[in-house]
Amino acid sequence: MPRIMKLHRYIDHESQMTPIDFQVTRGCFQVYVTHKFRAAIGKTKLVRDGEKVLVGISGGPSSCALLHLIQEGLSQRAHKKLRFKPGLLFIEEGQVVGQSLEERKVTLTRIHSLLRQSGFPYHLCKLADSLDLERVKTLSACQSNHAAVNKMNQSAMDINTAAVNKMNQSAKDINTSAGNKMNQSAMDMNTCINPVEGDKGEVEKSGHGENCCDLLEMNREAEKLFAAQLGSIKSISGKEDFVRALRHRLLLEFARQHGYSKVMLGNTGSQLAVRLLTDISTGRGMQAAMETAFADRRNTDMMFLRPLRDFSSKEIAMYNNLHRLECVFIPSLTTMGDVGASIEHLTEAFVTGLQAEYPSTVSNIMRTGEKLDSSSAVDIESHCALCQGPLDTDVGMSSALAALRFSLEISTMGKSNGKRCIKGDNSVNNTNDELCSNGVNYDAKVECCGESDGSCRSSTQLSVPDEGLVLQTLCYGCRIVAMEMDDVNSLPEFVMKDVAWRNRRSVMKAEIQDFLLDDR
Repeated sequence: MPRIMKLHRYIDHESQMTPIDFQVTRGCFQVYVTHKFRAAIGKTKLVRDGEKVLVGISGGPSSCALLHLIQEGLSQRAHKKLRFKPGLLFIEEGQVVGQSLEERKVTLTRIHSLLRQSGFPYHLCKLADSLDLERVKTLSACQSNHAAVNKMNQSAMDINTAAVNKMNQSAKDINTSAGNKMNQSAMDMNTCINPVEGDKGEVEKSGHGENCCDLLEMNREAEKLFAAQLGSIKSISGKEDFVRALRHRLLLEFARQHGYSKVMLGNTGSQLAVRLLTDISTGRGMQAAMETAFADRRNTDMMFLRPLRDFSSKEIAMYNNLHRLECVFIPSLTTMGDVGASIEHLTEAFVTGLQAEYPSTVSNIMRTGEKLDSSSAVDIESHCALCQGPLDTDVGMSSALAALRFSLEISTMGKSNGKRCIKGDNSVNNTNDELCSNGVNYDAKVECCGESDGSCRSSTQLSVPDEGLVLQTLCYGCRIVAMEMDDVNSLPEFVMKDVAWRNRRSVMKAEIQDFLLDDR
């Protein structure tokens, strides 16, 4: 008799799920979820055979379900196996919510155990590493080297075991006392050379545990800088947007450095519905289509996929319950906070409450979001330097953005007369010998590198521009985050480099404007 599952209304009241009573067998639900997941990947034909795909793991219910579905799709018992090669990445964000070092170690140890059990290549890094992308590359190289050593040890063990088995079989065939003695000697020798499986597993587990906890002790300077940047943002909504932008950038750069062509995320339809309304509420409506579509194509060389887009949070909870998947709870900025702590938290409470009364709320929001165009890639000079989304600030003077900018200029007039230096820009002479806000003196003069294609990296005669130069490279939503900071120079280094590159390119274009040919 197949197992029958039934959801009752009183369960929905506790977990704020859809108030529907229905019965379904375990086998039917498993087939339904598997087909839905594989259809989402197969019908788009975006993932090719043998392609390396980076899977973002957060430890939550949706990412654990995504990891289990990938494991089932790549197992030998799968009817039609998945063809891509997954790699896992966990970004540790305990510093964002102010967790202690011990709490972060406990969380990291549990996540590390989860990733080890998957059998896939995995990587661990901190969100603060997004401020120093070279640091992420070094950490991953160490982990890849460690994995290669383990693979060599396993291969040596397999060869040794096969040789001993062959010797044992020969001894049995001879069936002599000398053969039995040789068999016993070979087994004793093997035991001395290779420890028993249980002991070896304990040794490896201990070594991995120390490595994963050592992650928190690395690159402490980046953590201090990240804490200063996050602390300078006044609102929780701004902090959430800033953390989300850094997370996206870290996933993007990590995938580029390690040869992954796509990134797979575990966002469900319920989460994306909240994301869609939140983007519209915070002035990111132009990015709403990319943030909620199955394929995010804002980067020409990297694509972000959301295969769980058609699943609700309730279906994911049922799937995890059936397979007894253990999730790792990681608090966020709004955990145990007031409903109106942030715009996203307030939107989530609104959508969840409406979904409890009207079960089709999430599906209607997602169907509306599908009508938005998200297929076009963003030009290299037309994307936001922070979130990589399209720039939505090219508007006329009679616009809300222009009115907001004018109001800001009037309200801040006369409050600050000092100029602040921006790292990497060389459009104006800098006569200030003081340090920038990030503690580095950029007044040093070096010779030009000789590049004439706009990619000059020289730091000669660094400038002290106002905030306008930086804000021009940010979208409306990221401008709000930047204006909440005490100093624009506290933005991440990759933003400052993008600002300097665009400024040099615009200066060079203005100098050769008379020599350019018109395409018309």
